[in-house]
Amino acid sequence: MSSQKLTVKQKKFADEYIKTGNATESYKKAGYKVDKMSSHAISNEASKTLLKPCIKSYIDAQMKKLEDSKIMKASEALQGITAIARGEAKAKAYVGDDKATGEPVYREIYPTIKEIQTAYDSILKRYPVSDADKAQIKKAQAEAIKAQAEAQVAKAQAEQLHTVADKTREKMDKLSIEELRNLAKLAGEDDD
Repeated sequence: MSSQKLTVKQKKFADEYIKTGNATESYKKAGYKVDKMSSHAISNEASKTLLKPCIKSYIDAQMKKLEDSKIMKASEALQGITAIARGEAKAKAYVGDDKATGEPVYREIYPTIKEIQTAYDSILKRYPVSDADKAQIKKAQAEAIKAQAEAQVAKAQAEQLHTVADKTREKMDKLSIEELRNLAKLAGEDDD
Protein backbone atom coordinates (compact mmCIF):
# COMPACT_ATOMS: atom_id res chain seq x y z
CA MET A 1 0.00 0.00 0.00
CA SER A 2 1.15 3.55 -0.65
CA SER A 3 2.77 5.42 2.26
CA GLN A 4 0.00 8.05 2.04
CA LYS A 5 -2.84 7.33 4.44
CA LEU A 6 -6.42 7.32 3.14
CA THR A 7 -8.93 9.88 4.33
CA VAL A 8 -12.19 8.62 5.82
CA LYS A 9 -14.03 9.37 2.57
CA GLN A 10 -11.36 7.68 0.45
CA LYS A 11 -11.45 4.55 2.61
CA LYS A 12 -15.25 4.44 2.51
CA PHE A 13 -15.15 4.93 -1.27
CA ALA A 14 -12.62 2.12 -1.68
CA ASP A 15 -14.52 -0.24 0.63
CA GLU A 16 -17.78 0.43 -1.22
CA TYR A 17 -16.03 -0.10 -4.55
CA ILE A 18 -14.69 -3.45 -3.33
CA LYS A 19 -18.24 -4.50 -2.37
CA THR A 20 -20.06 -3.28 -5.47
CA GLY A 21 -17.52 -2.75 -8.25
CA ASN A 22 -19.41 0.47 -9.13
CA ALA A 23 -17.22 3.58 -8.81
CA THR A 24 -20.05 6.10 -9.28
CA GLU A 25 -22.29 4.58 -6.60
CA SER A 26 -19.30 4.16 -4.28
CA TYR A 27 -18.42 7.84 -4.75
CA LYS A 28 -21.97 8.87 -3.78
CA LYS A 29 -22.09 6.56 -0.72
CA ALA A 30 -18.66 7.69 0.48
CA GLY A 31 -20.02 11.11 1.40
CA TYR A 32 -18.58 13.25 -1.36
CA LYS A 33 -20.72 16.29 -2.13
CA VAL A 34 -22.64 15.37 -5.27
CA ASP A 35 -25.87 17.36 -4.82
CA LYS A 36 -24.99 20.02 -7.39
CA MET A 37 -23.10 17.70 -9.77
CA SER A 38 -24.40 16.11 -12.96
CA SER A 39 -24.29 12.34 -13.24
CA HIS A 40 -21.53 12.70 -15.85
CA ALA A 41 -19.46 14.83 -13.45
CA ILE A 42 -19.99 12.34 -10.60
CA SER A 43 -18.86 9.49 -12.87
CA ASN A 44 -15.79 11.52 -13.90
CA GLU A 45 -14.82 12.28 -10.29
CA ALA A 46 -15.40 8.67 -9.27
CA SER A 47 -13.08 7.46 -12.03
CA LYS A 48 -10.37 9.98 -11.02
CA THR A 49 -10.72 8.95 -7.37
CA LEU A 50 -10.42 5.30 -8.32
CA LEU A 51 -7.13 5.99 -10.12
CA LYS A 52 -5.43 7.78 -7.21
CA PRO A 53 -2.36 5.72 -6.29
CA CYS A 54 -3.16 5.47 -2.57
CA ILE A 55 -6.73 4.29 -3.27
CA LYS A 56 -5.66 1.93 -6.03
CA SER A 57 -3.01 0.39 -3.74
CA TYR A 58 -5.51 0.01 -0.92
CA ILE A 59 -8.10 -1.66 -3.21
CA ASP A 60 -5.46 -3.97 -4.68
CA ALA A 61 -4.25 -4.98 -1.21
CA GLN A 62 -7.81 -5.63 0.03
CA MET A 63 -8.67 -7.64 -3.09
CA LYS A 64 -5.54 -9.75 -2.59
CA LYS A 65 -6.56 -10.44 1.01
CA LEU A 66 -10.01 -11.48 -0.16
CA GLU A 67 -8.58 -13.78 -2.80
CA ASP A 68 -6.04 -15.22 -0.35
CA SER A 69 -8.81 -16.02 2.11
CA LYS A 70 -10.65 -17.98 -0.60
CA ILE A 71 -7.64 -20.15 -1.43
CA MET A 72 -7.02 -23.14 0.79
CA LYS A 73 -3.62 -23.16 2.43
CA ALA A 74 -1.54 -26.32 2.78
CA SER A 75 -2.17 -26.49 6.53
CA GLU A 76 -5.94 -26.30 5.98
CA ALA A 77 -5.76 -29.05 3.35
CA LEU A 78 -3.73 -31.26 5.70
CA GLN A 79 -6.23 -30.64 8.50
CA GLY A 80 -9.05 -31.73 6.20
CA ILE A 81 -7.19 -34.84 5.08
CA THR A 82 -6.35 -35.64 8.71
CA ALA A 83 -10.03 -35.35 9.68
CA ILE A 84 -10.86 -37.85 6.95
CA ALA A 85 -8.05 -40.19 8.02
CA ARG A 86 -9.32 -40.08 11.61
CA GLY A 87 -12.89 -40.72 10.48
CA GLU A 88 -13.98 -37.37 11.92
CA ALA A 89 -15.06 -35.77 8.65
CA LYS A 90 -18.69 -36.20 7.77
CA ALA A 91 -21.03 -35.08 5.06
CA LYS A 92 -24.78 -34.90 4.62
CA ALA A 93 -26.51 -37.24 2.22
CA TYR A 94 -30.03 -36.64 0.98
CA VAL A 95 -32.24 -39.63 1.83
CA GLY A 96 -35.64 -38.35 0.70
CA ASP A 97 -38.45 -36.10 1.81
CA ASP A 98 -40.27 -36.32 5.13
CA LYS A 99 -43.70 -37.79 4.41
CA ALA A 100 -45.44 -35.56 6.93
CA THR A 101 -43.82 -32.21 6.17
CA GLY A 102 -42.39 -32.71 2.70
CA GLU A 103 -39.08 -31.28 3.93
CA PRO A 104 -35.85 -32.87 2.67
CA VAL A 105 -34.25 -35.35 5.07
CA TYR A 106 -30.49 -35.80 5.31
CA ARG A 107 -28.29 -38.19 7.23
CA GLU A 108 -24.66 -37.90 8.20
CA ILE A 109 -22.21 -40.13 6.41
CA TYR A 110 -18.64 -40.79 7.40
CA PRO A 111 -15.63 -41.67 5.26
CA THR A 112 -15.31 -45.24 4.04
CA ILE A 113 -12.26 -47.38 4.81
CA LYS A 114 -11.02 -46.77 1.26
CA GLU A 115 -11.36 -43.00 1.70
CA ILE A 116 -9.55 -43.18 5.04
CA GLN A 117 -6.72 -45.21 3.47
CA THR A 118 -6.48 -42.70 0.61
CA ALA A 119 -6.23 -39.91 3.19
CA TYR A 120 -3.45 -41.78 5.00
CA ASP A 121 -1.58 -42.23 1.74
CA SER A 122 -2.02 -38.56 0.90
CA ILE A 123 -0.63 -37.48 4.27
CA LEU A 124 2.28 -39.92 4.14
CA LYS A 125 3.32 -38.61 0.70
CA ARG A 126 4.05 -35.27 2.33
CA TYR A 127 6.28 -36.60 5.08
CA PRO A 128 9.50 -38.52 4.60
CA VAL A 129 9.42 -41.96 6.20
CA SER A 130 12.55 -43.29 7.91
CA ASP A 131 14.06 -46.66 6.98
CA ALA A 132 12.85 -48.10 10.31
CA ASP A 133 9.32 -46.89 9.55
CA LYS A 134 9.52 -48.37 6.05
CA ALA A 135 10.63 -51.72 7.50
CA GLN A 136 7.81 -51.64 10.03
CA ILE A 137 5.29 -50.84 7.29
CA LYS A 138 6.63 -53.71 5.14
CA LYS A 139 6.42 -56.08 8.14
CA ALA A 140 2.83 -55.03 8.83
CA GLN A 141 1.93 -55.48 5.16
CA ALA A 142 3.57 -58.94 5.13
CA GLU A 143 1.66 -59.92 8.29
CA ALA A 144 -1.58 -58.74 6.73
CA ILE A 145 -0.88 -60.78 3.58
CA LYS A 146 0.01 -63.83 5.71
CA ALA A 147 -3.18 -63.47 7.78
CA GLN A 148 -5.24 -63.18 4.62
CA ALA A 149 -3.60 -66.32 3.17
CA GLU A 150 -4.17 -68.25 6.42
CA ALA A 151 -7.82 -67.21 6.38
CA GLN A 152 -8.16 -68.49 2.80
CA VAL A 153 -6.53 -71.82 3.76
CA ALA A 154 -8.83 -72.19 6.77
CA LYS A 155 -11.83 -71.47 4.58
CA ALA A 156 -10.71 -74.08 2.04
CA GLN A 157 -10.15 -76.66 4.82
CA ALA A 158 -13.60 -75.97 6.25
CA GLU A 159 -15.15 -76.42 2.83
CA GLN A 160 -13.22 -79.68 2.39
CA LEU A 161 -14.44 -80.97 5.77
CA HIS A 162 -18.01 -80.16 4.82
CA THR A 163 -17.53 -82.06 1.56
CA VAL A 164 -16.10 -85.14 3.40
CA ALA A 165 -18.90 -84.99 5.98
CA ASP A 166 -21.52 -84.73 3.25
CA LYS A 167 -20.04 -87.73 1.39
CA THR A 168 -19.86 -89.76 4.61
CA ARG A 169 -23.49 -88.89 5.39
CA GLU A 170 -24.52 -89.97 1.88
CA LYS A 171 -22.75 -93.32 2.32
CA MET A 172 -24.27 -93.80 5.80
CA ASP A 173 -27.73 -93.14 4.40
CA LYS A 174 -27.25 -96.00 1.93
CA LEU A 175 -26.36 -98.55 4.66
CA SER A 176 -28.98 -100.95 5.94
CA ILE A 177 -29.97 -101.11 9.61
CA GLU A 178 -27.97 -104.32 10.01
CA GLU A 179 -24.84 -102.70 8.52
CA LEU A 180 -25.25 -99.71 10.85
CA ARG A 181 -25.53 -102.04 13.89
CA ASN A 182 -22.35 -103.84 12.86
CA LEU A 183 -20.57 -100.48 12.51
CA ALA A 184 -21.77 -99.44 15.94
CA LYS A 185 -20.49 -102.71 17.44
CA LEU A 186 -17.10 -102.20 15.79
CA ALA A 187 -16.93 -98.63 17.09
CA GLY A 188 -17.89 -99.83 20.57
CA GLU A 189 -15.15 -102.51 20.60
CA ASP A 190 -12.47 -99.91 19.79
CA ASP A 191 -13.49 -97.85 22.84
CA ASP A 192 -12.81 -100.78 25.26
